[in-house]
Amino acid sequence: MANLSLLFATLLILDILHNSCLCCPQDQKAALLEFKRLVVGDLGNTSVEMSVGGLETWNSSTDCCQWNRVRCHSRSSSQEVTGLDLYSLLASVALKTSFSSSVLTPLFRIRTLMLLDISANSVQGEIPGTGFSNLSNLVYLDMWQNSFNGSIPPQLLHLRHLEYLDLSNNLIEGTISNDVVGLKSLKQLILDENFIRGEIPAGIGNLTELHKLSLRGNKFSGWIPSSVLQLRELEILDLENNALSGEIPNDIGTLVNISTLKLNKNSLTGEIPLSFQNMTKLEALHLDNNLLSGEIPTWLFDLQEMKDLHLGGNRLTWNNNVTLVPKCMLLELSLRSCNLSGQIPIWLSNQTALTFLDLSENELEGTFPQWLAELNVGTLILSDNRLIGSVPPSLFQSRNLSVLALSRNNFSGELPETIGETTSIMILMLSSNNFSGTVPKSISNIYRLLLLDLSKNSFSGEFPVFGPMALLAYVDISSNRFSGQVPSTFGLYTMMLSLSENEFSGKLPQNLSELSQLEHLDLHDNNITGEFPPFLSQLSSLQVLNLRNNSLEGSVSDDLSNLSSLRILDLSNNKLTGKISPTLGNLLGMIDTPDTLSKLPEIFAFPVEINDLVICPEDLQPPDESQESKSNETRWFSWMAAGIGYPVGFLWAIIIIYHMYWDTNLGFYLGYEI
Repeated sequence: MANLSLLFATLLILDILHNSCLCCPQDQKAALLEFKRLVVGDLGNTSVEMSVGGLETWNSSTDCCQWNRVRCHSRSSSQEVTGLDLYSLLASVALKTSFSSSVLTPLFRIRTLMLLDISANSVQGEIPGTGFSNLSNLVYLDMWQNSFNGSIPPQLLHLRHLEYLDLSNNLIEGTISNDVVGLKSLKQLILDENFIRGEIPAGIGNLTELHKLSLRGNKFSGWIPSSVLQLRELEILDLENNALSGEIPNDIGTLVNISTLKLNKNSLTGEIPLSFQNMTKLEALHLDNNLLSGEIPTWLFDLQEMKDLHLGGNRLTWNNNVTLVPKCMLLELSLRSCNLSGQIPIWLSNQTALTFLDLSENELEGTFPQWLAELNVGTLILSDNRLIGSVPPSLFQSRNLSVLALSRNNFSGELPETIGETTSIMILMLSSNNFSGTVPKSISNIYRLLLLDLSKNSFSGEFPVFGPMALLAYVDISSNRFSGQVPSTFGLYTMMLSLSENEFSGKLPQNLSELSQLEHLDLHDNNITGEFPPFLSQLSSLQVLNLRNNSLEGSVSDDLSNLSSLRILDLSNNKLTGKISPTLGNLLGMIDTPDTLSKLPEIFAFPVEINDLVICPEDLQPPDESQESKSNETRWFSWMAAGIGYPVGFLWAIIIIYHMYWDTNLGFYLGYEI
């Protein structure tokens, strides 16, 4: 009987424990399940649903505090949802390309939320201000890398407990109002890469708890407000790439806790403030690409914590007579266009930690120093100087070298055989020098090479063979003396081939058609022969095709009109015959003309010269009638596919010129009909 009583007592205790278990509230669980339904939709396929970014654990039969991406906090007899880590759900939801901002509606019913991360989900639409006003307990809000548009709603600026706010990499417009003073607890404000305009509000200075203020890549204008000097806890101030003007506040050095200060890519004027000397914690100072003037102060190199110093692209000048012994050990240094002269400064030889060095656009002379070749710099930019001599073989034995730009100097001699040993290099730019001889075959061993520019030198012989696994995207070897067959053994990722003004001969190789991503093919001024190759019409991505001044024969394939992306076609000064299909005049790529040339990927963070990408006509007048009638050898065909009357800047995109037979009086003209 006693055992039976003990059993009943045990069951009673278990029942009580079950009924009072610490589970999330039912209304919050329902809200999360509704959010899942909006994200996933009615799949009708359990196997697909089970692969959705951790949401496979979200089901009605389990406690939501045990679900992936959900955080709870115990309060009295129940647990409430306080955190949702919904980062990059879209990476797992292959069924959608984006979400509407309405998908967030159920989450606004969870008023206990303190952390909400919805970054990297391609959410579209305006930020739901009314919904966020319900989440008054939010401490952490991350909305990075979505497609939110419109302005920042005022409700977001009244979340008084918020300590972290990241709205970067969206499509947000409008201005920031002085309502920002409502974010009194804020420690990090990140609004990078949007379209926010207007002045930085003076009220920003009331956010005295701020440790990080990052407004990079917007359209802010006006002066840097003096109220910023009230942010004494600030460690990171990033105002890069805006339209700020005026001088840097003289007392900016009162922000003694700053370790990173980025004011580059603006229109700031004046001299470098003396108060910078007080910033003893400063590790990164980016002032490049402004309108700053005056002499570069040597005391910048006395800041012992300094690691990244970017001063290039201003009106600053370097005192070439100074004897410098830096107290810092730099990782990055940019003195581009700072009036450096003489030999490359010897004090750099002690900066053994350098990973980035840009001394381009100066007046440096002398040879390439051996000590520089042995520094193992990752990015080395010496373009636009007066350097001479050969390149040390040891430079290409570095395991760290990833970017080498030596264009527009007076380097000479042959490239060393060691060039193939630098397997880490991604960008190699040697254009406009006096290099000669053959290019070592070992260059094809550089498996990470993305951009190769050897243009405007005196290289000769056959160009090395790259394998099909090569990653080369941009190749410019124009204006040399390369000979043999047209090189075509490049990787499948090649986007640009500029092979013009060489001595290539023979027929165009058939395997060019395998370059499915090729956008720019320039072979003008070579010795190419044979029939016009019909396989060129298979290059569906082609935007520029320039074959002028060769010896191609036969007729132009009608299939060329299938190249809907084609914007420039120049077949002048060949031996082509026959009629041209009128369908060429309907090419969409020439009708829908862009305002500007397409930009290279952002990996190329310094100017990249691509020869002959833009056709610059010297003569916009129609051919003289007497010249036109003097012979039947010359016929002109011109389509104005985008219509007559566009400005000259559009000529690169809208003119197709075909010149039959040989004639050196080729001219470009606008609005002339045969």
